[in-house]
Amino acid sequence: MQNKYNQLFNAFLFSGLACFSYLFLVLYSDFSPQHQHILISFWAFLLVVFVFNVIGFSLILINRWQKKSYLFLMRRRFQLLINCILIAGLLYLMNYLMLSIVKMLLEVPYPFALGKPGTRLLLMIWLVEMVIVSLSMTTNFYRQLIMLHDKANKLEESAIKAQYTALQNQINPHFLFNNLNTLISEIEYNPQNAVLFTQRLSDVYRYILQSQQEGLMTLHSELAFLKSFIFLHQVRLGDCIHVDNRIDPSLQEKKIPSFTLQLLTENVIKHNTINSDNPMTIYLSSTEDGEMLVVKNKIRLKQSVVKSGTGLRNLSTRYKLINGRDIIIENDSKCFTVRIPLLNE
Repeated sequence: MQNKYNQLFNAFLFSGLACFSYLFLVLYSDFSPQHQHILISFWAFLLVVFVFNVIGFSLILINRWQKKSYLFLMRRRFQLLINCILIAGLLYLMNYLMLSIVKMLLEVPYPFALGKPGTRLLLMIWLVEMVIVSLSMTTNFYRQLIMLHDKANKLEESAIKAQYTALQNQINPHFLFNNLNTLISEIEYNPQNAVLFTQRLSDVYRYILQSQQEGLMTLHSELAFLKSFIFLHQVRLGDCIHVDNRIDPSLQEKKIPSFTLQLLTENVIKHNTINSDNPMTIYLSSTEDGEMLVVKNKIRLKQSVVKSGTGLRNLSTRYKLINGRDIIIENDSKCFTVRIPLLNE
């Protein structure tokens, strides 16, 4: 709906500029009254309005295409200057061509020649149009600035919630109690493994603390964190949970929101029966085009656990705020699959 209103506004703007330029050039140029009567007609107005709208919307499409080539506003300052110069030049050129074409239609000698009066007239019209276009660009700029500010606030709030949830899952007494009990048992029965368990537990907490300020993490970092995280559960639950990683190695530097793999792994452990008789394998892969990470597991639901879906909704919201894309959830009777977009920035 907002896009529709923007298009209507731009159409009115271009049509208004067309009428203003055409009338000003016809009425205040050195045309005879007879010529002016011929030029001020419905079809002449319609043609000029059409031409201005075609050129105006073409400029908008070019500008949108150029924006997609840049990721940050600071990198677009030089391009913004080029765009402004291009718009100014095209506005002057349109007015000049309009006056010249009118002279040609009326068979005025030397239609492309401009004397001092004609040059002053064109400059005056061009300056008025530049003021109108500048005001329109400024209005659009501030509107986009407000939208980006709101989007950044929502993204920050969503990231804080995700970090809080991850910390809550890791630092809650139940988690600490289980891991401390596991550590005590390992110290007594397997001291060598207790050292490794302590190191991996330290790695988990170190990653959580280091990634607090990061909205996105590399896939390599998330996989390293997942390895330590899975090890803690393997020691506690027994060797009955595994990760089958078949992700293309060339995608290691792609990025995903922090704690994504931890969230999905927690969901698998929380909602499914996992023991020595019912081992669980979490399958990690990537799509053929390398655009998405695929996390898949077999479904063996616990009877007493109620699904809330809060974690997946939060992850979905973060993706929509970051780049407008969404995660894809596939849930059939046998497997639960989540497809996650891989990001470059």
